[in-house]
Amino acid sequence: MGAWQMLQPRRFGGEALPADEFVSAVAALAARDGSSGWRCAMANAAAHRAGALPDHAGADIWGADPGARVAVGLGPGGRLVDGRRLSGHWSEVTGADVADWLLLAADGDRLVLVARADVAVSPRTAPTGLPDAGIADVQVVELPVDAERVFAARDDGAAVVGGAAAAAAVAGAADGLWQAHVAQVRQRLAASYGSAEVGDLTVSTRQVALAASDIDAATLQIRASLSQHPRSAARAQRQAAARARAAADRVLSSSRGHALDASDPVASLWRDVHTGCRLTCELLDALD
Repeated sequence: MGAWQMLQPRRFGGEALPADEFVSAVAALAARDGSSGWRCAMANAAAHRAGALPDHAGADIWGADPGARVAVGLGPGGRLVDGRRLSGHWSEVTGADVADWLLLAADGDRLVLVARADVAVSPRTAPTGLPDAGIADVQVVELPVDAERVFAARDDGAAVVGGAAAAAAVAGAADGLWQAHVAQVRQRLAASYGSAEVGDLTVSTRQVALAASDIDAATLQIRASLSQHPRSAARAQRQAAARARAAADRVLSSSRGHALDASDPVASLWRDVHTGCRLTCELLDALD
């Protein structure tokens, strides 16, 4: 329902939502499903970055199909030989599995727009978190590129929005974990009829309350980062993701039952939070 077009420019058929509304939507989606939240965050961050490029890039991506998807591969993995041939390996590119176009970093200060058909995509194997986020490795060998598809890797606010999107996916998954835990506790208390289990459950109340406070603080910190200088914003976003991860740890440790059931939504979202936090820090390092 348009989840991948929230930051796509209107002139190319997107919604162009304000950044704060987008961040809230990502968090709400991640609370329901960590993988979907992360995929949505990264797809829109990529569309936002692509939309800041000269208009002929947007026309290449969305001219024939406003629903086309773009993914971004950052980091030091690529190089341009003589400015005309691209080679490299980009790790953990979200959305590469369904992208029609990819923006791949090269030589530290360039972005190269390439069609999905021109790259090799290797899905991540045996993921421990975010299993359905479409995270894959991308490889290119001696690919001829048109000079019009090579761009300076300018910021244009992309770093702040991309970092906020990633951190929001982490905080949203932590909030979903918290909600699932509370719902389970309520259900178990209702069925306990005063058994000894009640004492074990109520002991964790303070820990769960502290976790809720940390998740709220992380969410506020992410929103505030949208109006900050890129370096200050990145610092706040790292802190917010780490705070959400700590809150998830606090909730998981408050009940022995979660760790015993791999299908437990609390344990599943905990894995999503940890994977998302790691990827957020790596993304912010690449943007920096």
